[in-house]
Amino acid sequence: MSATTPVNGPAAEPSTEPRVGASSRLPGLPLLRRAALAAAVSLFALLWVGGLLSQWAGGAGDDEGWLASLFLLNAGLIVMLGERTAAGVSRLAAVALIGFAVEAAGVRIGLPFGDYAYTSVLRPQVLGVPAVMGFAWMALVAFACDFAWRLGLAPWVAVVCAAGLTTATDLVIDPLAANALGYWTWARGGVYYGIPFSNFAGWFVTALVACPFLGARGRPNFWAAFVGVAIVLFFASCALANSLPAVALVGLALCAARLAVALSSRRAAKY
Repeated sequence: MSATTPVNGPAAEPSTEPRVGASSRLPGLPLLRRAALAAAVSLFALLWVGGLLSQWAGGAGDDEGWLASLFLLNAGLIVMLGERTAAGVSRLAAVALIGFAVEAAGVRIGLPFGDYAYTSVLRPQVLGVPAVMGFAWMALVAFACDFAWRLGLAPWVAVVCAAGLTTATDLVIDPLAANALGYWTWARGGVYYGIPFSNFAGWFVTALVACPFLGARGRPNFWAAFVGVAIVLFFASCALANSLPAVALVGLALCAARLAVALSSRRAAKY
């Protein structure tokens, strides 16, 4: 018997059956996700530019409500597509559900934001709340958490900071959304562009509940940062178009702070 002859017969033919385990992850899925992300980002950019041009041109058209809803839906999809783990996607979905549930309670009992109601601009609506509001909350909370995580804070401090940053974004959004854009109305106004203080307290409390779902030390999500900065910059630019320079300044300051943190993190990574 030759030393090279197998004891149990001739060598077996290479198997053509797919391997089970690591190679069964369906390598096409990452490619599909990248393609979906590219398409979503392209649409987001188109809606961003179109919405901004309409504001500077003097107002919204008849289809502006549907386009605004699509913009917010797309923003949430980009954040979810940018999350690399199934657990992370589940946590983002939980934040979206929390945001929508709080909104549904808010329009009925006035807590925690105050007495307000949505107009018919954003649609479709469920329980008196635009369906896309959950996606909006998810995108803004993810942006704030990604921002806070990069500051190197203690876990509980990071959560409080993220809640504060989420609330700060509404300092830019609400003066436009409740006035020029007409997304919702307040029954009783306040000193800050007709918005009551209770609204911002409600935002902080809601974000304080939602932020821990994303973890005190989460995985960085570039697309959450991208979408958050884009939304804040959009409303800051709309504020300038509607002669609200103080609101625009708040938005630009938030964007500048986020850019500074990104640059600081990049420099630290080099050393």
